Amino acid sequence: MKCPSCRGGMDKGTTTLPYELGRDKLIVVRDVPALVCAQCGEVFIESPILKKVESLLDAVEKSVMTFGFLEYREAA
Repeated sequence: MKCPSCRGGMDKGTTTLPYELGRDKLIVVRDVPALVCAQCGEVFIESPILKKVESLLDAVEKSVMTFGFLEYREAA
């Protein structure tokens, strides 16, 4: 796959995704599998992984947690 921004090569890697859920929750999902451009650093996350992140965030949104870090590989 080529980078959509600069057409550079994409390598397997990870990224960190911060999310604000409403006005009162901040959740950071770490070590999310992603494709990272070797040239410009642009990050691309594939759809199945984003769906899993969304399901993790749905569970957090229903909890009493207001701030926290999730390790993707442990939570997924």
